[in-house]
Amino acid sequence: MKKLYLEINSEKKYIKDVEALMMKANSEFGLSDDEYNKMMIAVTEVAMNAIVHGNKENTYKKVKVYVEFEPDVMKIMIMDEGDGFEIARLPDPTDMDNILDVHGRGIFIARAMVDEFFYAHHEGLGSEFVLIVKKK
Repeated sequence: MKKLYLEINSEKKYIKDVEALMMKANSEFGLSDDEYNKMMIAVTEVAMNAIVHGNKENTYKKVKVYVEFEPDVMKIMIMDEGDGFEIARLPDPTDMDNILDVHGRGIFIARAMVDEFFYAHHEGLGSEFVLIVKKK
């Protein structure tokens, strides 16, 4: 199993480092262009949410990205140091009552772009997102 790791300060400008990590991972993993683009959208959405909503852009807090992959499956873990949220309480952005509400869109988009999506909050430690991408 191949493993890669990145830790960034909670500043939007470091999202480029997350993108570079994913580009490096995919150079070995080998997703098709379409699947790579979907994975990249999901990862950048979740990483940006970790920076902005999780860590509230507090530059003393970190966002950690772990990537593990075998020949057919890539697992991406993104962790922040925030207070977490109730994922079940996010408004459905496709519901007409929420169509103009921007909350929940990133998570909705990320879930749609990967094969599996998991979220957990660890009290006092932050939030963890796990994205699973399988080669088609």
